[in-house]
Amino acid sequence: MNKPQQRLESLARMLTYILSHRPDEFGLVLDAHGWLSIKELLRALSEEPGWGFVRRSHLQDAVYLLTPRRFEIAENLIRSLPANAALCRTTESEWPPALLYRAITRKSHPVVAQQGLRPPPDGQLILARNVEMAQRIGHRRDPQAVLVTVQAPAAAAAGTQFYRYGEELFLTTAIPPNFLQIPPCPKEEPKKPASKPSVSEELGHSTAIPGSVLLDIQGKPLNRSKEPRRKKGPEWKEQARRERRQRRRQPR
Repeated sequence: MNKPQQRLESLARMLTYILSHRPDEFGLVLDAHGWLSIKELLRALSEEPGWGFVRRSHLQDAVYLLTPRRFEIAENLIRSLPANAALCRTTESEWPPALLYRAITRKSHPVVAQQGLRPPPDGQLILARNVEMAQRIGHRRDPQAVLVTVQAPAAAAAGTQFYRYGEELFLTTAIPPNFLQIPPCPKEEPKKPASKPSVSEELGHSTAIPGSVLLDIQGKPLNRSKEPRRKKGPEWKEQARRERRQRRRQPR
């Protein structure tokens, strides 16, 4: 087996582990049919030492060049074959641990503080068992993600259902803000009003007094554009001679 084939087999084993065994270990959740976003998969792989080189083309090689076929791609999704979406997902809700975590973007910080955590339109709300996993997931969307702590048992007692996903994650629908520990939103600094130009600047006039000389920081006169002096041509000499001759001819 040559080196490219060895690399392809290594990638296939890694993909099989993620898509068929432990997606939760990488902060990933498969949909109800076992599909996973290729973009999310590539982000997770880039965090693993030695796997930052993987691009979509490498995934396509793993799909189409290996036999028997182990994966399939549909548009921007990938899954293992045979698909096993229920591998990590529990069908019954469980009592959650004391604390769960999620790292949110700075942009969503004010909204979450007022309205609580909400799931994205295309999936469920993902919560992590520990801070490290929550930050790993959050940093994929914002390198300065804000950590939110969920008082999970209190939320469960109020009716929120939690579903374990593998060993690292929990899934739920929404968490009201009264069950969240979230840092205060940073205060926006008031914008300073732009300084207005002076009347002379608006009119394009100089502030110098007529007849005065502008000096630079060292007290020397600033260079002023001077019009070049016009040189007199040879005609003026001839004109002067004619005038002298006329004066001599006049009677005294």
